[in-house]
Amino acid sequence: MIDTITAKEAGTIKIGDLSVNRLGLGTNRLTDTDENRHLLTTAIELDVNFIDTAHRYTGGNSEIAIGNTLSPYQDGLVITTKGGWNDTRPEQLRDLVEESLRRLKIDCIDLYQLHRVNPTVPLEDSVGMLKRFQDEGKIRHIGLSEVSIEQLEQAQKVAPIVSVQNEYNVMVRTHEALVDYCTEHSIAFIPWFPLGGLAGGAEEVVARLADISTKYHARPQQLALAWLLKRSPMMLPIPGTLSVEHLKANLASATFNLTEEDYQLLTKMA
Repeated sequence: MIDTITAKEAGTIKIGDLSVNRLGLGTNRLTDTDENRHLLTTAIELDVNFIDTAHRYTGGNSEIAIGNTLSPYQDGLVITTKGGWNDTRPEQLRDLVEESLRRLKIDCIDLYQLHRVNPTVPLEDSVGMLKRFQDEGKIRHIGLSEVSIEQLEQAQKVAPIVSVQNEYNVMVRTHEALVDYCTEHSIAFIPWFPLGGLAGGAEEVVARLADISTKYHARPQQLALAWLLKRSPMMLPIPGTLSVEHLKANLASATFNLTEEDYQLLTKMA
């Protein structure tokens, strides 16, 4: 049954003027190999039309793999990348954007997200530089990563912000208020490590959800994704994988309809 399930099962979400299916693909471990190219083409065949990468992922190989495999891009496919780290100054962003454009083999990046806020640089300056690239036609939409509500509001005074990408999953819920803010203001919330990781602990997610997953004849990871999809209509999970089998299992998570009782039970687990 998993073979017939596609990303369309998750419904759609608007990111600015773009519409994508609400289960994307994270590519933080992707390299330019035959196996990874096969994964990308399979994802497209299964209607995954939101692919998340970053300038720094696998030393640039993630972007290269996407460009070599999927360019020229089919209509409706949204590629998002990120650039700028804690020590990146606004004037350095131009080189990062230009290199991502070359690697991805694209003229305009659909969604470009500031990877991290530099604590020594005013956020307005970094977003202002991205707004300049937007005006030049190099990027279409602007997003942020690992920010607070206050920083998001600060950035919105400089340019429209259509997405936020922060760590968030069933066990790590530091940004509950931000999820609610994004939901209220129709801003896409893209949780990184949606299945746990770093402070989230993927193993802990599996252990904590093991019992309830048997009730749904599901994998614990599938219920973790089902919980995210139910948490907010602006939630856009991007589980990363290098396995076609796991890709299909992740997409199947959209078919598990949590009861309100079970949703609340999982909500209280954090």
